[in-house]
Amino acid sequence: MKSLLGNTRKPDLTFHSSGKIDITSSVVSCLRLSAGDTIDIMTDGEEFYLYVKHRAPMASRCKGRVHKSGMYGSHFRAWSVRLCKIILAECNANDIVRLSVGEKITDEKYGNMLPIITKHLL
Repeated sequence: MKSLLGNTRKPDLTFHSSGKIDITSSVVSCLRLSAGDTIDIMTDGEEFYLYVKHRAPMASRCKGRVHKSGMYGSHFRAWSVRLCKIILAECNANDIVRLSVGEKITDEKYGNMLPIITKHLL
């Protein structure tokens, strides 16, 4: 027999080739994101980590700035073609990749960071 539903895990992050990054409310609350914050991804060569690079308010324009993606709910959206291209290449995907995140890590320099699980695509 075969399961018709398959994987029931919902993604935490969605990266599009257009540069659109969708962020779920669980990631937003874990990183304590607010509108105007800037996200970035750092790597140690093996794993990728999502973190808040700059907190709002900021005087300059930045790539990766988050904003609410809808009138209701607490999910956010950011735009960065560079980040999306790197993640899509890492996952060997062309158009879209849906990923989950691991447990929160706290770093002294960068604050809360979430490991992005690139090995298991959703």
